[in-house]
Amino acid sequence: MLKSVSVVCVGLIVVLAFAAVAAGPVHASQRTVNEASLLQLINQARTQRGLVPLRVHEALERAALSHSREMMSRDYFSHLSRSGASCGARAQRAGYSLSGCRSWAVSEVIGWGRRSAGTPQAVFRSWMRSAYHRAIILGRRWRDVGIGASSGTFSGASGSWMYTVDLGRRDY
Repeated sequence: MLKSVSVVCVGLIVVLAFAAVAAGPVHASQRTVNEASLLQLINQARTQRGLVPLRVHEALERAALSHSREMMSRDYFSHLSRSGASCGARAQRAGYSLSGCRSWAVSEVIGWGRRSAGTPQAVFRSWMRSAYHRAIILGRRWRDVGIGASSGTFSGASGSWMYTVDLGRRDY
């Protein structure tokens, strides 16, 4: 009897451990919610102005998420990576290829905030108040987008969120 109870307990521990690993960190689900919210805000602003909505491109998404994570983990805020790579170089490295294109372009907006200032809505509002950032987000040329969000401690402030939005267009 004791042996069968031990086997059941071990089995339950294994199942619970697997469930915890499969669920991933709480931040991972919040990250994807924040990215989806930001995409919705961007596309809503674009369609209200008669612009085509942006479609998610996996390579730009990889580049954006990687950049947000790097800025958060290495505690810096810049369009250039620590190695000096531009958003275009990062997009190419992530697979947003210019091979076979007659024209190719990328641009980027980045933002961060803590607590209520770190929500997708707050960061989006700050971009839309900036003529420079608004012009990029509402640029007619863009067709593709990748959004990456990362949470953690930034500049000593816990509860921070870092956002990168990479926009692109490839014409064949």
